[in-house]
Amino acid sequence: MSREAGPPGNGTVERAVHPPVPPVEGLSVAQTCGRACVWCAVTLTTENAVELGTRSEQRFDTDFVWFPRSCRLCAEPHAYRALLDHIQNCEQCADETARCVEGHALRQTLKEVRR
Repeated sequence: MSREAGPPGNGTVERAVHPPVPPVEGLSVAQTCGRACVWCAVTLTTENAVELGTRSEQRFDTDFVWFPRSCRLCAEPHAYRALLDHIQNCEQCADETARCVEGHALRQTLKEVRR
């Protein structure tokens, strides 16, 4: 997990909220290793890649860790949708968006995608 600056007054937070990605079963090795976009399978470079957070799943009684990344074109609508879904269901975001750690992490992801 990466460390990100949190909302004002909170220092740093673990960035545990990421946009959902396709199930790992349907992805290629390049997609699970982060060399290709998890949605469109285009080869990624340092200029067009967006980190989607480390994921872990149980496979055959063992932890399987994978590193999804996507291209900016695919990441933006997914990050935006994840943020909208969150803020519509989050009581903290309704009261004061600056204090919601999850909402902040999703906004940071969207900001990174739009760079």
